Amino acid sequence: MSEMFLSDLIALTREGMLSFGQSQSTRYQYDLAWRWLSDYFDSHSQTTFSVQLAYQYVNECRKNLGTRFMKMWRYKLIRRSTQFLKEYFEHGSIEWKYNRYDGKISLIQIVFIRLKDNFLLSLKENRKGFGSIRLAETISKQFLQYLEQTGHIDIDSVDLKVISQFIAFISQQYQPTSMRTVLSVLRSLLRYIESEALTNLTLSNAVPKSFGRKTVIVPTITYKEEKKLLKSIDRDTVMGKRNLAMFLLALRMGLRSVDIINLKLDDVKWKQNNLEIIQKKTGVSLVLPLLTDVGNAVADYILNGRPVSVQPYIFLRSQAPYRKIADHSACYGISRKLMKDAGIRQKSNDRKGFHCLRHSTAARLLKAGTPLPVISSILGHRDKDSTKIYLSTDLEHLRACALGLDGLEVTREELE
Repeated sequence: MSEMFLSDLIALTREGMLSFGQSQSTRYQYDLAWRWLSDYFDSHSQTTFSVQLAYQYVNECRKNLGTRFMKMWRYKLIRRSTQFLKEYFEHGSIEWKYNRYDGKISLIQIVFIRLKDNFLLSLKENRKGFGSIRLAETISKQFLQYLEQTGHIDIDSVDLKVISQFIAFISQQYQPTSMRTVLSVLRSLLRYIESEALTNLTLSNAVPKSFGRKTVIVPTITYKEEKKLLKSIDRDTVMGKRNLAMFLLALRMGLRSVDIINLKLDDVKWKQNNLEIIQKKTGVSLVLPLLTDVGNAVADYILNGRPVSVQPYIFLRSQAPYRKIADHSACYGISRKLMKDAGIRQKSNDRKGFHCLRHSTAARLLKAGTPLPVISSILGHRDKDSTKIYLSTDLEHLRACALGLDGLEVTREELE
């Protein structure tokens, strides 16, 4: 849409959201947020909707977070209601999607939006996997948002110092082991910028080839922790039935979060007792035997817990609108709550996502003597060497490989 009065856009967006099945109190909250936005537009003598002015308002609200003027719930409401308006303005309709606060805002500069889109398109043309492209989208948005927030309006104004400052900034949001992946994506983006002659500088030179420790400690859960988790799940509720099935798919079969939330009713071959999927991350087909306890949990949820819906996906939201769980971040929320209820892995640096359960699958297979190529096939690794990181979890066999100290003459002074 080229131009629209803000009041008309709000009315159309409100009507478009009726299909979401939200409560009256929820609709009232969105009306409240739109009233605040309208007051902001009035203060700037603007009657027609402007994406830039709307996100200027969101940015100002974000800067006031933590003060008595702007609480988190209010900022999230403002941000979400503005996104709905933007979506209707640009597409003429809106689609409900789960949206958690992650500290990020939409890009404003058209030049950065096009750069991001073209970069992702180049990755698709080079046949990169779904997971790699999704990660690249996240990192590229974080980088370009950082440029916007620090006053840059194009790539020409970016130098090597800016890249170094961004790396220092983003390193506060990721663990050292994850930063290696972040830097790899950033380097790829900067090389794309260089290849398109959008800068005269070799910006990729500012990205270090290593970051922090390279030692990977694979997080797993013990059998004792597993018992606590299973005991803490209330299997008499709709949410409990769903969460149990998702938990077992991750722990027993090693499925990734993205594959669990995209699992369709047709993917379960009940007669063959198999699970057949196309992995989202790799695009590779995966066929796994449906273990008894997993199959029972999935069947119990489908028959006795899953809301009535035409959606083809197995796992749906437990509240209206009854649609597919939006993304793997929602899976993380489910896993984190399960672990909190069970009283396990509650230290600040403990990994709490479903990927921890996937690691546990690999570690248990390794401990049982399963060859690495077989484990790699079960986990759906495209790169067979990816499975080698789980060798560090097999402490029993590592101890057997440890060298003795007999014959090594070391004095106390040398040790000190």
